[in-house]
Amino acid sequence: MAPRYDNLAVTVLRLDPAAPIERTYHLLRFPGRWKEPLRRLAQAQRGGEVASIPIASLNDAITALVPDCVVTLPYAGRGDDDQDWLLAYRAVNPAAIFNLVAAWVRAQKGTPEQISLALSQLHASHLTWSPVQLNLTAPEERQRAMRLLPMEIAATLSRPDATCPHNELRFLRCPSPDGAEVMSWPPERIEDQTPFSVKIGISAQTLPTSDELLVYLSYGVRRWMPVRGKLAFDHGHSVYLAPTVPYLAGLENSRHFGTARIKRVRVTEKDGTSSYGPRWDDALARVLKEVGCLDRLPDPQQLVDKPLDYLQRHGDAAALVYSTGMLSAEKVSAGLSVADRQPLMDWVTNELSPHLRPAAPLPREKCTVYKGLGGISESRVSATYLGEIVGPRLDIELLTDTDRATQYALDRITTRLGVPLPRAEQLDEVGVEIDLSAVTVGIRRLAAPTIRADLDRVGHRTQAAVEARIEHIVDTLGQAANPTIALVEIAGLDAYEGRRRGDDPKFAIRHGLLRTGRLSQFVTPVAEPKRPPRKESSDPNRERFVAAVDDLFRQLGVRPEPLPDPARDTLLRQPALLAIWMIRQNKGRVWGLARQVPVAVLLDPTGQHVQVRAPKVHWQPLHTGLLEIGRRYVNVDLKCGPDDVIRFAKDVIDEATTAFPDTLLLTHAQNLRGVWNTLTNGRIQLDSLGFGAGEPQPISKLSGLRHVRVRTAEGGETPECYGVTDDDTGQPKGLWRFLMPRVYGSTTGKPSTHSGALKGVSKLIPGEHNGKLTAPKPKAQVWNPQFVELLVAGIQDGDQPEHWAALAHELRDAAPYVRGTTVLPWPLHLAEQIEEYLLPTKIADLDSQEGLGE
Repeated sequence: MAPRYDNLAVTVLRLDPAAPIERTYHLLRFPGRWKEPLRRLAQAQRGGEVASIPIASLNDAITALVPDCVVTLPYAGRGDDDQDWLLAYRAVNPAAIFNLVAAWVRAQKGTPEQISLALSQLHASHLTWSPVQLNLTAPEERQRAMRLLPMEIAATLSRPDATCPHNELRFLRCPSPDGAEVMSWPPERIEDQTPFSVKIGISAQTLPTSDELLVYLSYGVRRWMPVRGKLAFDHGHSVYLAPTVPYLAGLENSRHFGTARIKRVRVTEKDGTSSYGPRWDDALARVLKEVGCLDRLPDPQQLVDKPLDYLQRHGDAAALVYSTGMLSAEKVSAGLSVADRQPLMDWVTNELSPHLRPAAPLPREKCTVYKGLGGISESRVSATYLGEIVGPRLDIELLTDTDRATQYALDRITTRLGVPLPRAEQLDEVGVEIDLSAVTVGIRRLAAPTIRADLDRVGHRTQAAVEARIEHIVDTLGQAANPTIALVEIAGLDAYEGRRRGDDPKFAIRHGLLRTGRLSQFVTPVAEPKRPPRKESSDPNRERFVAAVDDLFRQLGVRPEPLPDPARDTLLRQPALLAIWMIRQNKGRVWGLARQVPVAVLLDPTGQHVQVRAPKVHWQPLHTGLLEIGRRYVNVDLKCGPDDVIRFAKDVIDEATTAFPDTLLLTHAQNLRGVWNTLTNGRIQLDSLGFGAGEPQPISKLSGLRHVRVRTAEGGETPECYGVTDDDTGQPKGLWRFLMPRVYGSTTGKPSTHSGALKGVSKLIPGEHNGKLTAPKPKAQVWNPQFVELLVAGIQDGDQPEHWAALAHELRDAAPYVRGTTVLPWPLHLAEQIEEYLLPTKIADLDSQEGLGE
């Protein structure tokens, strides 16, 4: 019998006030007098007013060449005031820093006169380090401690005499965009060409309603390329550099990695022909060339061709990071199991004592509100209910290529409707009508090869090819007369990699179908198994078509079974469920549009009636709302600002609380707080909602409203975790009381997709199986639960906060067409999926999607 875990260990450290961390640091401020000449240079390049100086490439150069510094200023803003910029343990030679700044200026895309003018107003004497004595435990130093505490911990763990007994690991510091990171060096298992390093991420975090500074640790592996592989066309690849002698004159050597990136770029050969080869990333390379040390970096072609040679060097080592798809088969799996994470955590805790101590294991919150949720609902959709959702008729169109694919789809439709259907070979473009009394369902099959074909980009920009396909779909299919769902069989993402990425027609197909009034989902073609299936194994082709057909019913807003009644002694009645989500897209190469649009999803207490709303889109059923939101916003350059979003949020909350006696509002911290700043940790107030600049409104004034704010692991903002008993560790599902009142953690059990992941298998040390010693297994599949933070931010008088936390936790199992647990509670999950109709990057065949469950 599996052990029950009533406690959850979290990778959280707390400062001990009795043993403060006090140290002298050195601070370098970005000179205010530099800002105006640098802004003028940026304006000359870009045109118009420039609010900030684009110093990201300068910071990248500092990260690569002056790794002992911590960059605290990601951009230099308006005004002429000095701003904290770099922090270090010792004063790095200002002349070396200035040489790098001057090189960065010369690398800008200005005229020689403009660059010369800017340089004439910058001087090395403007750079001055000043010592600062800091107590990282003191509340008044909290902002600086957020950056310095991870740096301090990284320095401690990477001391020359610090060795982790778990496989005798030794660590070096390496750059991190947030917090700090240490990485084991030399790499493990170079000898059998499965090289990897262990990495420990370190970040300073806070919890809502608390001033305490916490340290979150994350454990994983960084996998290295052992042989030549395939570079991507659409993004760069990270390289870690450990020079024996500093690249930049005037610097001291460091126990610290630098980083740079190589990209696959088009190169014109001497004979005029073109080819693609690796080069150092343009923005950084220009700076390094100007400073005179580009030739000190490894030759990128040699690094790609023979990466193991550079990994094995004792001096001037370089390591090219492996990412999925670079090799035909993975040499090392991602992640570390509990068997490795727990001893690493024990070592870190011991090294950092007495200044930091581990958080006590979290107790389980033993409360259930909605019993029996979880897994795919296999229930038939009643004709009466379907008619309530879509009206008197529903049309289903199968844009499939083969009878076999069509039959898979028909089989699932048969299960959902509960009636027999014609065989695939009997179905044509005319189709059949199924009279279910309360609703008529029309089903037809369209070969539509020209609709599903790759985009024709010959002589066209991608956007023009997309628009041409949309028009072709409109001309071919015409407007749908009834609510219509379309299943499209088409090649998956792996068929459109590299230079073929622009040929992928999915975004064009979705919006061509949308313009004709059709909702859509994609499914990859039927594929023959690479090896004979076992008798007990499921059919992966059938599973894909089941998921795709089910998702079309999800888009209609159909839930086969209602949500259960609340358990006794919990909630008085089922609440309505309201989720608000911010859809964002920066300007891209294809559409050149920026979108920032809030949407809201409202579910009645049964969960069987789903409505959606957006600015200028009134509340309406999900299936019509998806079409209207898509039509209104897909090709519009619109960026709703904070005032617009807060006004929208206030309106939908008022409308929901007017319509229902009880409403649970669900928000996602990382998604919304940028435009609704009273959701941030520092500004959120319990039992109140802030709408703009005025005083927060007591939630008691909002009839029947409750509010749970969700925070996920994105950006390392929640810790890692594992269940603990007196003599065992595991991966339990449950709700846990986190460190502060009304803050909880939600974890899920291991999904069926990761059934092969074993918690006790180590990548680093030998194990034992059936009394026999087994070798470390770097390829072993690893799964670890995500810790999802739930803040019960607002309740009404008489409520118990654990009831609303339990409901939010259980709603992660409420999505009726998802086999596993979703990361977000179901209403937020539904709201996030609206992005599929506005963002090209969100469109994928279901079997390639990640994030539907954990």
